[in-house]
Amino acid sequence: MPRWTFETTPGTFTREEKHTIARKVTDLYTARGVPRFFINVFFHENGEDNFFSGGKYPPNAVFFHIDHAMSKLPDEEARKEFIAEANAIMKPIMDPKGMKWESNIYEHPRYNWRINGMIPPVEHPEIMKEWTEKDMPIAYEDA
Repeated sequence: MPRWTFETTPGTFTREEKHTIARKVTDLYTARGVPRFFINVFFHENGEDNFFSGGKYPPNAVFFHIDHAMSKLPDEEARKEFIAEANAIMKPIMDPKGMKWESNIYEHPRYNWRINGMIPPVEHPEIMKEWTEKDMPIAYEDA
C-alpha cells in the first residue's frame, strides 16, 4: 500500500485529470519497485454542505492524504524528494485552477497491513518478485 485519498467537491477534477493523477501516482511508486497492484488512488467527492475549508462551502480547496505502510521514507532527503515528486504530479493540475491544495503523509506500521489476509512479503525478495511479475498476491508459507 500506498494509498492516496482525495477529498473534493463534485467536478473538481475531470475524468481525464483523475486518470492522469492515478497513472502518475502509480508511476511514482513503480519506479521505486512497488508492485502496481499495491497502489490505490481514491477520489471522494463531497456534496453540498459536506466539505468546508475556511468555514466556506464550496471550498476552493482540495485535501489529500497519502498513506504508506509498505515502507517509511528513510530520511529527510528522501522525504523532500518524495514530496517534490508528489508536488510535480499535482501542480500542473491544481495551480491553473487557482485552488488551495493540502496534503499529509501518514506512515503506518507495516505489520498492520494485509493483502488478501496476508502480510505482504516485503522481506522475502523471491516472493515479492513473483507478486510483482504476476501483478497479484500469491499465497505463501509465512501467511
